[in-house]
Amino acid sequence: MNPNPLSTSGLKRKALDDLISHLELELQGLIQSAKAAHLAATHEETRAEDRHDTFAIEASYLAAGQAARVAELQATLLELEQHLESSANRDRVEVGSLVTLSSEDRISLSLIANHGGGTRIRFEGNPLSLVSPLSPLGENLIGLKSGDEFEVESKSGTSTFRVMGVE
Repeated sequence: MNPNPLSTSGLKRKALDDLISHLELELQGLIQSAKAAHLAATHEETRAEDRHDTFAIEASYLAAGQAARVAELQATLLELEQHLESSANRDRVEVGSLVTLSSEDRISLSLIANHGGGTRIRFEGNPLSLVSPLSPLGENLIGLKSGDEFEVESKSGTSTFRVMGVE
């Protein structure tokens, strides 16, 4: 019996497809919000009526923040699409690896990526996270192989992880 229910061939492709679909939907909504914020910031009716009227300034900050988030999501999507096209078989964790982890009888998936760290979705009933190689988890994962164990310290304590698979 296979102790890892997620260790099937092609899992990375499926996971990347789901992540890309999720982020594309998020991007579409964010683009609409960014357009609305830009219109609000530049509309003639938002011109300040006196020095205490800050609506236009606040709207421009919102528009700038949303534009930055759009750019960040686009960079994440581009990187994920590049990982999708790359079919390198890996035995050690590196940027682009999909890692199956177990911790305290829980199974999770982590995709190591330079962009989009912290993004989380449900994939085949398990959590799937984009993990930056600069995060504590990502930093510990780089270079490990299937079967390796490691610990990560956080505010809530120390967690022990086992690498169940690398794709």
